[in-house]
Amino acid sequence: MSDTVPQTLCHPDGRKSCGACCGLYNHVVHDEEATWARLLRRTRAFYQEASVGDEQSLTKFREKWEDGPEDKLLTGLRSCPFLGFVDFDPAEDETRQGRPKQVGCLVHPLQNDGVDGRDCGIYDRFICEDYLCAAHDVLRRAEIRLVLDAVDDSYLYGLAVTNPKFVRKLLELVADRTGALPGGTVLRRPEVIAAAGRCFELMRDWPYRAEDGIFGQVEVAGELDTARRKMPAELLGVEEAPEDVLLVCMGTQCDTVEELKEARQIVVEVVDRLADAAQ
Repeated sequence: MSDTVPQTLCHPDGRKSCGACCGLYNHVVHDEEATWARLLRRTRAFYQEASVGDEQSLTKFREKWEDGPEDKLLTGLRSCPFLGFVDFDPAEDETRQGRPKQVGCLVHPLQNDGVDGRDCGIYDRFICEDYLCAAHDVLRRAEIRLVLDAVDDSYLYGLAVTNPKFVRKLLELVADRTGALPGGTVLRRPEVIAAAGRCFELMRDWPYRAEDGIFGQVEVAGELDTARRKMPAELLGVEEAPEDVLLVCMGTQCDTVEELKEARQIVVEVVDRLADAAQ
């Protein structure tokens, strides 16, 4: 198990990757199965219809495969049609066991022996090269290492690593129970990593997530107009609980006080197990 933290978090370990900034989750249908099926169709089409060295074919591919406003949650946020599976091999497509796992840029030079097709995408090569999400600045090294160790698939990894407030608040809730914020040594214990993994798993298919809740704290209000999601307790007129911050980070919508109690209980149970492991 490595102690190092990669400089960039997009492709951290050869097993998982993140495509959030390319629009991976910006779709009205954003559950895992639909997202992966959509990416697989697009990746297969890319190898059939486009060539990274042929600018005209890339332009045509973008025109055909770029999501329209009706397909997106945030209609003004670009979703790149060249986001696909970088571990896909068209020569082995029919015989492959399982499905591809790593999302990434199909026209990136590291994917194409140095040929760069990113200028045909929604951003040019310079923006793609320079942009780093907030997780790089916000998360501490130990917090990043915990996410890397506890999450091992791309769909959940993107949700977790781009939600630094969830990660930070999770450990703060553990500290409330144990009396101390868990440090790097504690966070490397196998039992702690496993318990943290169960906490992150809540993000995958949270039963109380609003229709636009894939963006967590951000509430979709228009093209690029967003607002911070209100606490479910505030909307229901009841007292807030410490774990409500995690609920907001998962885009929670509770229509009744009973639903809020049930959502809180799910979160409390996994946080308690993480705290027990961190003792």
